[in-house]
Amino acid sequence: MIELSEKLRIGDGVYNPLEQADEVEELYRSLASAVRQASTIQKLVTPEARRVFSGIYGHFLASASGAPSRIVLVCSASSGEGATTVAAGLAIAAAEKRTSRVLLIDGNCHSSGATDVFGVSGSKGLSDLLAGGIGTNFSFSKTMISNLTLMGTGLAPGNHMQALDPPKFRLLLDKLGGIYEFILVDGPAINAYPESLLYASQVDRVLLVIRAGVSRAPVVAKALSSLSAAGCDKVEMVLNRRTFAIPQKLYKRL
Repeated sequence: MIELSEKLRIGDGVYNPLEQADEVEELYRSLASAVRQASTIQKLVTPEARRVFSGIYGHFLASASGAPSRIVLVCSASSGEGATTVAAGLAIAAAEKRTSRVLLIDGNCHSSGATDVFGVSGSKGLSDLLAGGIGTNFSFSKTMISNLTLMGTGLAPGNHMQALDPPKFRLLLDKLGGIYEFILVDGPAINAYPESLLYASQVDRVLLVIRAGVSRAPVVAKALSSLSAAGCDKVEMVLNRRTFAIPQKLYKRL
């Protein structure tokens, strides 16, 4: 049996793993984040995922009446329903369909999921722009997907909601609309945080993600009611993680 002593001598120095606990923990978190990021990206670029999100993107555009929706909010009623994954997948589909540039804005400062998915955490972004700290030329991060750019949540301190007023956000969207043809905003859960309702009042359309077997009807109804009260009447819904009680091949024949 091999026993590990508390101190390990390396060369002329003494290495104490207990003194390095914080560094090891930080390294572990970074590694775990990188693994999750790689796993999510790998899933989103599989042929099956591409087919699904391309279909959602095509249906989303086809269902738009009048002027096409260029600025879209993706959110859910509650946390953990897959809104960030849908936003990232839809952004990839849009970037692959379009010849011009697509922007994904991580508007969820409570989770920063989209920022983590594309591995650009720690960069300046939305909150810094709204606080007036940096120019738009310094707020974008390239992704591994051609034509797809990410704007992170940002690093601005203080109460971000004070900087997140509708006129300022709309002005920012108008400015970004002159640079990007299609803009997606990944927002936090509607029933848990106020930001998504503000986003919803300023975008062209909202995509509400509902997780099959998890999202409860009263919870979804509350989110829809809140969106309506915020003045958003263009809401599409997508059912995430649907499963079939019988084989899908047989289900299609019914």
